[in-house]
Amino acid sequence: MRKYMIMVLISLCFALNSNAQQGSGSAAMVIESQMMLPKRGMEDKFEAAILAHNKKFHPDGPYVGGLRKIEYGPKAGWYVWVMGPVAYSSLDSRPAKGSGHDADWSATVEPLVQDYGGTGLWNYNSDLSYGWELFKKAKHYEIWGVDLKPKQYYRFKALCEKLKKVYETLGTTAFIVLDNNLHSKDGPDVSLIWSFNSYDEWQKDPGPKAAYEKLYGAGSWQTAMDEWMDMINSYDSEIRSMVTD
Repeated sequence: MRKYMIMVLISLCFALNSNAQQGSGSAAMVIESQMMLPKRGMEDKFEAAILAHNKKFHPDGPYVGGLRKIEYGPKAGWYVWVMGPVAYSSLDSRPAKGSGHDADWSATVEPLVQDYGGTGLWNYNSDLSYGWELFKKAKHYEIWGVDLKPKQYYRFKALCEKLKKVYETLGTTAFIVLDNNLHSKDGPDVSLIWSFNSYDEWQKDPGPKAAYEKLYGAGSWQTAMDEWMDMINSYDSEIRSMVTD
């Protein structure tokens, strides 16, 4: 059911830096992520401070920011601040000391932070993704960090082309592919995201098998499963919530 949906979705994902080009010719977009753990008992104040900071310095536009809470997974209780998707040039011109950005963060957010985790740069793969507007309106999403076997991108690309069409025909779930721009020994090659609005919806979702086989024929889903099992080394999953006013 859900697990099988996830397995096929993951097969969309892989694009190492050498393969992370936007094939359509569209401008490349990036998402910066910062892991943060608030002080115990200060979560509400932490959320309010981040949201106020984002309104001042990261509204919709070239530096758009957001806050996500990790609800389930090994990092449950941590938060992820994100900027993006934005043009890569936004990393060069982002708000800094002269704008009052750094002073605001130091005064309003820093006192509420217990620990900072890793910072990431993720290429938003618009060629493989569907439904960013759906994603922005969702209450929750599941994210998978995926470690793939070497030299398998050509197989993932073929599945991507098919599965994006499947999610376009369904039109209800955002399907987002992010390529990891920063290699690390134990880090994922790619992250895969899909949206949902309630845990009841998440649990009951039958996945895209029927839509996939409607497009590609009986038995095609199992072929996709076999492809996935042959390409993947491992993966980690989390459920996150959108933090909004």
